[in-house]
Amino acid sequence: MAKKNFLQGIVHEFPKKYETLIILNPDTDESGLNKFIDKIKDIITKNGAEFINFEDWGARKLSYDIKKLNRGKFVLIHFFAKGSFIKELERNLRIWDECIRFQTVVFTKDIESKKEKTEIMEEAVNE
Repeated sequence: MAKKNFLQGIVHEFPKKYETLIILNPDTDESGLNKFIDKIKDIITKNGAEFINFEDWGARKLSYDIKKLNRGKFVLIHFFAKGSFIKELERNLRIWDECIRFQTVVFTKDIESKKEKTEIMEEAVNE
């Protein structure tokens, strides 16, 4: 008799904090960047995720050429979402021509608390 895994059918979908770093074509102007951010916000809200903020890091030199480009415009986006949403976001990022590369990572409390502890320790040492 085969063992039946009763936990196999249970799916836990809790929102987590994610950040996506996106490298855009360096020729993207301010209006193009705003349209891109609006598209991302629209996708996030349509899929039940929560947009937190974005940071424009500006144009920077790339370590190596990507699609024959040696510079890229970096944008960092923070949001809360369920894990299933990431596939939809990355599918859309692959479609857009102005997007050169992207990477999405999940934040955990352990990482944030470790960072806070090291900052507190550094402040104590500096005093």
